[in-house]
Amino acid sequence: MFQYNFAFEFARSIRCGWNLGNTFDCIVKPEHLPSHPTTTDFETAWGNPPPSRAHLEAIRDAGFDAVRIPVSWGQHIGDAPDYTIDPCWMERVDKLVREAFSLGFRIILNVHHDASPLGRLSLLPDRLDESEAILCSLWTQIANQFSDLGESLIFEVLNEPHTADDWIGTPERYAAVNRLNHAAVAAIRSTKGNNSSRYLMIPTYAASAKQAAIEALELPADDRIMVSIHAYAPTDFCLPSYEVVWAESKTTWGSKEDIDALLKIFNRLERHFISRGIPVILGEAAAVGKADRRSRLFWAAVYAKEAAARSMPCFWWDEGHLGIDGMGIFDRQTLSFPEPELVSILTGKSLGNR
Repeated sequence: MFQYNFAFEFARSIRCGWNLGNTFDCIVKPEHLPSHPTTTDFETAWGNPPPSRAHLEAIRDAGFDAVRIPVSWGQHIGDAPDYTIDPCWMERVDKLVREAFSLGFRIILNVHHDASPLGRLSLLPDRLDESEAILCSLWTQIANQFSDLGESLIFEVLNEPHTADDWIGTPERYAAVNRLNHAAVAAIRSTKGNNSSRYLMIPTYAASAKQAAIEALELPADDRIMVSIHAYAPTDFCLPSYEVVWAESKTTWGSKEDIDALLKIFNRLERHFISRGIPVILGEAAAVGKADRRSRLFWAAVYAKEAAARSMPCFWWDEGHLGIDGMGIFDRQTLSFPEPELVSILTGKSLGNR
């Protein structure tokens, strides 16, 4: 039975989003950094230029009305018990968030790689107390930093929380994600300003759309909660060929069987969440460039259509890598869009000769 959730109409109002991937979310080994790294050293470590207002303006003009700004914080915090965020890092993130806000975007700001094997947080029982303390400290600081910004700024409490190479999860690990989700929501709600009513996103285990993961998710008693799901589906078509080690990488897509398999995922999310008035945001979705461009375009068209039909706003993951095996759609050097037809499918706006 549909039960009204204030966040549901807010989610429906988002047309389409773009991810600033491989920038503030870069996790860098110390040996790959200068002895005294700057914020720029971190944000450019994976090959992208520092993001600017001009980048955001180009994304807006292309027709995207929302941006997701993934941020990894673990390499920029102090020791227990305060886990204080480096002021220079906070200032850099703050500047871009406020630029996006001033341009009228809906913005998702998150805690990104920190709840993966690369980060400071863990779902393992012997580290869960410490992880909860770090996460609550992070969100208390982040929420206070942005307490003056209105509802267009969304906080996503975790990104793809998982353990080692386990993308499926176990009951124990599902429970750990629920615990961290609830703790982060409580920490944010205890802060000042607009955070008492800010829209928040919480993930399933690994942000997975699998049945077990979505059934295990326990929602806080809060009518401004949205569910964060990532669906690179099917993975053997969407992910880079060098990452697809469990099967032969698919270079084409579009058969009846392909479409039916994708619809099963959307229908599952609709039954479990949307039909009950619980909003879902597809915070990451994309397919890499292919020699067969038509398959990628058709996949994007079907994906965008089915997401829109179920009021699930979709955010394209752009890591800045263009061409075959890259998910990038925006050239951050030239501020141009090499695949205007794909962007038009996602946004519904023709780029013409841009």
